[in-house]
Amino acid sequence: MVLLCNIMDALRQHYTIVFSQVFSPCGKYLAAGNNYGKIGVFSLSGFLNEEENSNPKHESKFPVCTLQAHDDSVYAMTSNDKFLISGGNGVIHGWRWTDVKSKETKPAWSLSIPQGENLTMPEVNSLCLSTKGERPALYAGGGDNKVYCWDLESGTLQMTLEGHTDYIHCVTVSSTSVKCASASEDGSVRIWDTRKPGEAVHILEPHKHEDLHRPRYGKWVGCVALDNQDDWMVCGGGPRCYLWHMRSLSPVTPLVAGEETATVATFYDDTIITAGSRPFVYHWSFAGDIKAEVPTSASSIYSIAISEASPQKVLSAGGTSYKLDICTNFMYRDFSLFFPSS
Repeated sequence: MVLLCNIMDALRQHYTIVFSQVFSPCGKYLAAGNNYGKIGVFSLSGFLNEEENSNPKHESKFPVCTLQAHDDSVYAMTSNDKFLISGGNGVIHGWRWTDVKSKETKPAWSLSIPQGENLTMPEVNSLCLSTKGERPALYAGGGDNKVYCWDLESGTLQMTLEGHTDYIHCVTVSSTSVKCASASEDGSVRIWDTRKPGEAVHILEPHKHEDLHRPRYGKWVGCVALDNQDDWMVCGGGPRCYLWHMRSLSPVTPLVAGEETATVATFYDDTIITAGSRPFVYHWSFAGDIKAEVPTSASSIYSIAISEASPQKVLSAGGTSYKLDICTNFMYRDFSLFFPSS
């Protein structure tokens, strides 16, 4: 019986997928969500100290706390000064960062995705926060093809953005909080004006561009990101990953490493960071040149988190592995954290 349990634990660990990650506001903790509904909280303070060795002891590479946060996969997480926010099937939980190290931690609040006519519980695939304006807002996109926006202080649903015809992979909000972009399985990126909720103001379909179209991989768009000036957008998936000029709404620069399908993209300073179906995190210039190709433990990457709140900047990459790769210098992997399945 003990042997069988050990085998089952080994299999669960082998099939672990880290779908989401987020750093605490202070940069001392990293939270990761996996396909078993668990959130592992890692303490980073012991090895991100500039005076200490950046190669931590084995025991410090495991979570200080593991929460059974959702019944199914934790596909999405985000954070503000007070709360770690996680998305599961049909529900979003807010956890106080001050309590998150306790195994008995309960959600401080929860938001439910409105049920449709078929009474299904759609998964929450993407979460992002808008902090501009008078009140913070939380955006969520997922399995029912809609983007929802809540007033985070009151918990009131402010608006629902409808138009996608298949589930949403990714949602992001511009630095000014005026634009919201959503990427979907239906092959489109929709740009919304958050001041005028209604139909999308622009609909981009990368698969209809000859240079981007890759029929063998499909038309789905798995990631989208906007730069801080709202001048540029990057998106990819089945179609090739490209940098888009927002004023002309046209693709201008390919960000292509072999036949990779992109699932993660973000802007960082003068760099574009992408990852997906290959075991690498790529750093690109705006001209489309590879600045770094960082190997990863996971064969496919589903999440990247970046923190500048620590004594040094940190990037963490997670995907189809129980290991989270930590890069304190973005150009290479320093070490890995371990997220056991049990």
